[in-house]
Amino acid sequence: MKIKDTFSSVLCMIFVSIIFIIFLPFFLLYLLFKLIMTPFDYVKYKRSRYVKDFPHRYKWLASPHTDNEPYTAIKENSLPVEYIKWHEDYEMPGYFVYGDILLNFSEPFFFDKKKGLWLCWQSDKNWEEEEERECEELIEDEENTDDCLTVEEAQAYVLDEFHTNTAGRECRKVVFFYSKRNVENKYEEGGLEAMQKLDSFIIYEKGGLTNAIKDFINKGQ
Repeated sequence: MKIKDTFSSVLCMIFVSIIFIIFLPFFLLYLLFKLIMTPFDYVKYKRSRYVKDFPHRYKWLASPHTDNEPYTAIKENSLPVEYIKWHEDYEMPGYFVYGDILLNFSEPFFFDKKKGLWLCWQSDKNWEEEEERECEELIEDEENTDDCLTVEEAQAYVLDEFHTNTAGRECRKVVFFYSKRNVENKYEEGGLEAMQKLDSFIIYEKGGLTNAIKDFINKGQ
């Protein structure tokens, strides 16, 4: 029995060693690529408009803040949208407010093809954390979406969260900005058509976020 166990252990070690040898070059190449990209990432990070206005220490291969794209579009075009950074934690997303309308750029929804509805997970965590959950957990959840929030329920949730976090500030509605490319690439067939029928969504083409915000403001909504 001991000989058999020893033989199995040796085979296991050999197998692990072979796998390690096979993947080691790929890992080293990946690491080399990351090292080469570090100065470019650093410059991109430091030049981002968000970091210029809210200085923060660079972390290796850190991406720009999640609010950087809409924040840059608004600031560099002098659009009348207020940005509220309500939390001391640098990574936490802030709020974009136009008059009494909350503009949301987080893209928190998924399309339930069976129900033909856009839904989002009901959670006390912020949606960026929800998107990072394990695939197996998401697949399991998608089989039963009864506890998910509809668009109307999500709007109410976002507004309630905003009122709680900003101490007395009031907004009457929330509008979600969505990249058309993301809708087409990430969600099942029928999602774009269903989203286009909803007044709560502003869908914009690739690179068209600035114009989408401008058009929304010019319409005086």
